[in-house]
Amino acid sequence: MFDAGPWELATLLSKLVAYAGFVSFSGGLFVFWLGTRPEQSSAVSAAARWSPAARAHLVSRTIIKAAAALAALVLYFLLQIGLINQNGLRGMFDSFMAGIVLQSTVGYGVIMRTVGILLPLTGLLMARRALLASGSARIAPRLLVSWLVGALLFSSSFALLGHVVNLSVLAQLAIVLHTFAISLWVGALYPLYVLCEREPAAVVLPVLRRFGVWGWGITASLLVTGVFLLTQLVEAPADMLTTPYGQLLSAKLVLVLALLGLGALNKFRLVPALEAAGAGKLSKSIAGERALVVLILVLTACMTTLTGPSHMS
Repeated sequence: MFDAGPWELATLLSKLVAYAGFVSFSGGLFVFWLGTRPEQSSAVSAAARWSPAARAHLVSRTIIKAAAALAALVLYFLLQIGLINQNGLRGMFDSFMAGIVLQSTVGYGVIMRTVGILLPLTGLLMARRALLASGSARIAPRLLVSWLVGALLFSSSFALLGHVVNLSVLAQLAIVLHTFAISLWVGALYPLYVLCEREPAAVVLPVLRRFGVWGWGITASLLVTGVFLLTQLVEAPADMLTTPYGQLLSAKLVLVLALLGLGALNKFRLVPALEAAGAGKLSKSIAGERALVVLILVLTACMTTLTGPSHMS
């Protein structure tokens, strides 16, 4: 069904780690931004009420995930050199071929993704002390700007390296918005899970409510762009079941629908009942969402590595 040798599997793994690192990094900063908005009744932010241990844990994990994404991007670039050289592991370190790859769309995409991680990572390291301080009320403007620019750069790379490269400009804009929205939603799940597990309900509730408000726009963006991209990538409905790419896409859609279902359960039932019933059920639901996200990322890496729309016939 799929032609997957060692090089393809290594490429798939590097993409998976880079994707996961990006969405985790972007979503982590999104939760900090939600938490550092001042409360309506006071100038104290929700994040200022988080325990020092929770803030330190989230900041350190966000930095680690960014570093993992950068390492995966370097590996991905070296693998592309090795794939061209076909000279074993030694071929990955051919400087002449590296220069050629660097000037190709693959090179431009890797550069965009690398800058997209390095830029907000630098901003986070500069703002780290303020985020860890118990009296922090706002996220540093330079971190906010670097995060938004970096996330858009990384998301824009999919217009160069993804399956929409030969499609219309509208399709390329759709994949950028789709990827950015995904990073906000699924990347926020781990920090929200940590807060539910470690912090009192009254401390977590403001962030969950803000995340729920933003969730309307995020979900709408995902649905609109997802449906549009589906119409651009799939020529006939039967292709969804009869071709390798369509089968992976169908499996991904099922997982996304399950993820939307858990998100709706959280918003309409578990978050409103948080103070009365505790965070146990909500934590389990978020853990379920995280498991679905891992599977979705694996399928996405497979779709962009082992197959593609061109396989449909």
